[in-house]
Parts: sequence; C-alpha cells; structure tokens
Amino acid sequence: MKRATIFFTTMLFLLIFAHSAKAALQDLGGGLIYDDDSGITWMQNANYAGTMTWDEAVAWADNLFFHGYNDWRLPDTDTSCSGKGCTGSDMGHLYTDEGISSNSPGLFTDVKPNIYWSAIEDNLNESWRFNFKYGTQGTSDKSQKRYVWAVRKGKSSPPVVPEPISSLLFITGGATLAVRRYREKM
Repeated sequence: MKRATIFFTTMLFLLIFAHSAKAALQDLGGGLIYDDDSGITWMQNANYAGTMTWDEAVAWADNLFFHGYNDWRLPDTDTSCSGKGCTGSDMGHLYTDEGISSNSPGLFTDVKPNIYWSAIEDNLNESWRFNFKYGTQGTSDKSQKRYVWAVRKGKSSPPVVPEPISSLLFITGGATLAVRRYREKM
C-alpha cells in the first residue's frame, strides 16, 4: 500500500512538471523551426542560400518563396547592443537563450561557425551581423560576403501533401476485390 502511494505520488508530481514544461523551439517539419519565445519561424537549414553581400542577402530574402510563404526576411537586431550577450536580437536570442551555435546546432542544420547578416542597416556602408561561433554581434562592411538565414513572423505550417479522398480509396479497393472474385470464378 505504501509503495503504491509513493509510486502514484511520484507519477503525479512528474506529470505536473512535465505538462508545465514548454519547449521554446519546435520542429514544424518540412524544414521549419518555430521559436515560440520570439514568435518567428526559422528555416531549419542555416546555410540554405550560402554567402552574399548585404544587398544581395536582403534582395534574396525579399524574393524568397519557401513552403508557400513569400514574407521571409533577414533576422532583426537590437542595435543598442554590440559584442556578446545581445539577447534582444533574433540571432542573439537563438545563441544566448536557446544555446544554438555552430558547435551545438540543436534542431537546425548547417549552422556555420561564421558571420550571418541581419536585416538592420547601420549606415550607407555597414550593416549589423551576428557570429554563431563566438556569439557576438556588431557591424560589417556591406560588401563583405556573409551567410544568410531567413525568418518569418508567426508560426508557419509546412505544406500539406494532399490525401486521397477516403471514399475514392474505398471504391478502388471494392472494385479491385470484385475483379479478383470475377477472375477466380472463371
């Protein structure tokens, strides 16, 4: 009796805490990762497009059509912080709060130990960027080739593969059985 009470109390305790746990990053399938802390969807492949200048990166993200969505952009940056520990930016949050880096990519693939462009322009010659090896953010010359990683606002659903209509499957199966029985009788 005492063992059963301890067992059920332990199970109840585990269920209460397991239910309240909340994963910030969710694999939505189809190459999409949702960050429910930031409310944005990331492309799972951090090296989907390779390297580009900042102007090329912005144009690429503006014209990206991926899984039915055309509102992709480069990640935002909090320009009030430079260096390490900048959690106000999309990439800074991913690195500092979620522990995503080139050495520890988590749910992501191909996170490079290098610099990624941000959407935020600093001046005519420089734009903000983030380094996934060291977790630092700052500015770089826009003509430099850097990696690009697309995000979009909100929770995105991967495309759904159309499912055959159940009645069509039922009719096809029934017709197949009828043909088999007809052939067996001959």
